[in-house]
Amino acid sequence: MVGEVLGKRYKILSKLGSGGMAEVYKAHCQILNRTVAIKVLRPQFTSNDEFVERFRREAQAAASLSHPNIVSIYDVGKDGDCYYIVMECVTGTSLKEAIAESGHMSPQRAARISWQILAALQHAHENGIVHRDIKPHNVMVTFDERVKVTDFGIARALSTSTLTETGTIIGTVNYFSPEQARGEAVEAQSDIYSLGVVLYEMLTGTVPFKGESPISIALQHLQTVVTPPTKLNPAIPKGLERVVLKALEKNPSRRYQDARQMMRALEPYAFPGNDYETFHDDVDSDSEITISDMPTQVISASDLAVNMEETLVRRKPNNKRNPRRTIFATLFFIFALLTLAAVVIIMLPEWLYVEEVRVPDFTGKTLEEAAALSEKAHVRLDDPDKRYDEAVLPNRVISQRPEPYARVKMNSKITLVVSLGKEIVEVPDLKGMDLRQALLELERLELNPGTQSREYSDEVEPNEIASQSPAAGVHAEKGTLVDIVLSDGPEPLLVTVQDFSGMNMADAESYLAVSGLVKGRVTEEIREGVPAGIVISQTPEPGQLVMVGSAVDFVIGKSQDASSLLDAITPVSTLVTIVVPPGTDLQEVKIRINDYYGERDYYVGMHTPGERIEKQINAWGRKMRIRVYIGGVLYKDEMVPKG
Repeated sequence: MVGEVLGKRYKILSKLGSGGMAEVYKAHCQILNRTVAIKVLRPQFTSNDEFVERFRREAQAAASLSHPNIVSIYDVGKDGDCYYIVMECVTGTSLKEAIAESGHMSPQRAARISWQILAALQHAHENGIVHRDIKPHNVMVTFDERVKVTDFGIARALSTSTLTETGTIIGTVNYFSPEQARGEAVEAQSDIYSLGVVLYEMLTGTVPFKGESPISIALQHLQTVVTPPTKLNPAIPKGLERVVLKALEKNPSRRYQDARQMMRALEPYAFPGNDYETFHDDVDSDSEITISDMPTQVISASDLAVNMEETLVRRKPNNKRNPRRTIFATLFFIFALLTLAAVVIIMLPEWLYVEEVRVPDFTGKTLEEAAALSEKAHVRLDDPDKRYDEAVLPNRVISQRPEPYARVKMNSKITLVVSLGKEIVEVPDLKGMDLRQALLELERLELNPGTQSREYSDEVEPNEIASQSPAAGVHAEKGTLVDIVLSDGPEPLLVTVQDFSGMNMADAESYLAVSGLVKGRVTEEIREGVPAGIVISQTPEPGQLVMVGSAVDFVIGKSQDASSLLDAITPVSTLVTIVVPPGTDLQEVKIRINDYYGERDYYVGMHTPGERIEKQINAWGRKMRIRVYIGGVLYKDEMVPKG
């Protein structure tokens, strides 16, 4: 665009830089003959109504602000498909470049730059505008160390809806406030947090949170405690560190509640001694101007008399009047003026002097108590600011401006911040959510998870929320505990295993079918006095509760013949290897075998997780069944030899 003329008056000279949705050019205003900066919306966004509307709101929001620390807006227009904003051209460098150049700044310089940014934010907040994107890239520092805050491209009037309501999060993640990371609407305290990040970076040379992705950084803003800046730069005063950490509180109510509060906290570090007067000529907006502050001109009585005489001569030019009468009139006026001057000299100090009083400490008082105390102290209460507070009871004073015991002129106004108590929120409906979703929803509303229990439910899928207390829709204070009950799914049907000992397998199978159980593994064993096919033992044992459909294993009698006698003297052996799985410190390992001579425990011992166990098993018969139990749970079940 270099060389083009926008709006028939702004000739583009050079490109200064670019941002996410606009490019910035240096231009010459041909009508007013001055250099300006022009921000031009990128071409790919001009067809997007949402971006155009956001760009238009930038101009409207920023143009309503007039402050020495805010870049002035001169004009806004459209040339064909090109949308542009004309603004003050600042000579200097961005704060990001200044930090990169110095590595980290001295505490005084960092505090002084932050103080000027806060002055700009205070003016914007008083006009109902939140910047929402405070970062070093949007702050210009002139060569005489004056600060100019720019790019109100995502500033929003506090009374209007925010883009976060439609799911859009605007800002730069390294400087996000926790409420921006959650996609919530933001207020002035969000700018305070972002400035805290900027001040941290100026003092240490690095931002407080870094990560591999924007999501990981945003989560740190929500969950991670910031590393104290003195750990990275021990030269930072402890008091200045406390200012930074208060600005970086996760909870907005624990931060400075307005920019002016943080300005006062920074002044001892930004303007040591009388440096404030030499640096900043403007009086504080809260200070009162009295007659004694105005310049006065001292006029002597003789000068007044001469002036009066000249006036009389000009008004009455008739030289034929009696000279004696003229002299008498002149002397009379001189006497009157001298008398008036004497009265003024005596009474003027009393007329101009306004007595000073000390501001009472209103903190913790009710509004009624504060009103009585202010009347007694000869100060006036302004309309109070009200906000929620977790620690202070409703209708009681949280803080005040000016601070307690400060000296002010009699009848000065005092502004109180009064508590609305703990903020009330509506308990969400968690039913049907999984545990992670439920915990995130509670965290978003600043409710705390209470006890977690489980129960069977025919309506809710396993591991989803079946019920809660307090119930959904109830209004509760932030911080209230919400108990959660997770579903284990439908309650299983259980049956009692009966005793099948002495039955033949045909009868046992009939009883299994009636009970809803099934036949499992059947093993034959020669047992003296037990006919073939008769049940000797079973697993599970009689009387145990099992789920419908479970299998029951049987050991039945086997007829003894010549081949069986051969089994009695036929050895069978194998090596069993076991690696104890993770679990408790000591777990019981049991090796149980079933050979020609029946079922029995071959080995029982206690072992630690990860321990390797090797046992050589020697038994009798053509086949042997080996079962390994760890902690009472079946770990291995095999036949030797296999097949």
